[in-house]
Amino acid sequence: MAKIENKGINVEMQIRAIELLNGSLNLPANPNTPATNFNFNISIENRADANNKLVFVIVHVEIKNDDHSVVLGALSVSCIFEILNFEDVIKVEADGKVNIPQHITETLNIISISTTRGVMFSTFKGTFLHGAVLPIIAPKQFQAG
Repeated sequence: MAKIENKGINVEMQIRAIELLNGSLNLPANPNTPATNFNFNISIENRADANNKLVFVIVHVEIKNDDHSVVLGALSVSCIFEILNFEDVIKVEADGKVNIPQHITETLNIISISTTRGVMFSTFKGTFLHGAVLPIIAPKQFQAG
């Protein structure tokens, strides 16, 4: 279990599950030419299940060739976190909308992106996307979806 402290609030959390939701490979026109430059389109969704004290961070990655003209592969990974003190740190509005504080979202996004990087490496190992290693990304680049 990890604890994050910010603004006097301790967040007690742990990873409950990591799920590969989908993955795909699209063989390039000339598979004998090694691809070395990749571009990544990344999006992140944050969802919550207040009843079970869970936060889901779903990372979608699309890997494109150097000139962005061809999608070479794609992957979606869900990281499921249990927030033990959910009621203390995450607010649920009367209409059911869940408000996760930005510092918690950023921390969960960092963990989820790093986890996705490992899943990508494992999934694409031995393929033409073996060298498509997700770069280090600043979590503030993403807005919760």
